[in-house]
This record gives sequence, C-alpha cells and structure tokens, in this order.
Amino acid sequence: MRRQKISAGRIAQHRNYGDIMARHERDVKLKRITRIFIYFILIAIITIVFFFVRRWEKNYVPKGKEVTAFVNDVKAPLKH
Repeated sequence: MRRQKISAGRIAQHRNYGDIMARHERDVKLKRITRIFIYFILIAIITIVFFFVRRWEKNYVPKGKEVTAFVNDVKAPLKH
C-alpha cells in the first residue's frame, strides 16, 4: 500500500477528532436512552391492556346468558 502524503487538507480532517468523538458518544447515549424509554412505554401499554382485558372478561356476561334464578339440580334426593 502506498502511504498518502500528509497535507493541510488531511490534517484538517483530523483536527477536531476529539470533538467529533464526544458528539458521537453523546448521540449513542441519547439513542440508547430513547430505545430503552420506548421499550418501557411499550411494555407498560401492553401490561395495562392485559389488565383491562382481564377485568373486562371477569365482568362480561354474554347476551341471553344472564342469571335470573339459581336452580339446584340434584339427581339423588337428600337424606336427613
């Protein structure tokens, strides 16, 4: 491989390398925090929906199946 000559343009490319890396690390942290926040919100929404559906199923009575009277269906007579 041929080494490239050091010129003013090549030196200028690397002049603010520290600033560029600091900005990159901030961006990476921000993306990581955003991703964790979004996952947390999604899990919270799914959990809330699960509990609402569960509560709705417990209180749900299908039409035509309302309980109007209790019937004690006993096959054998009771002995006293």
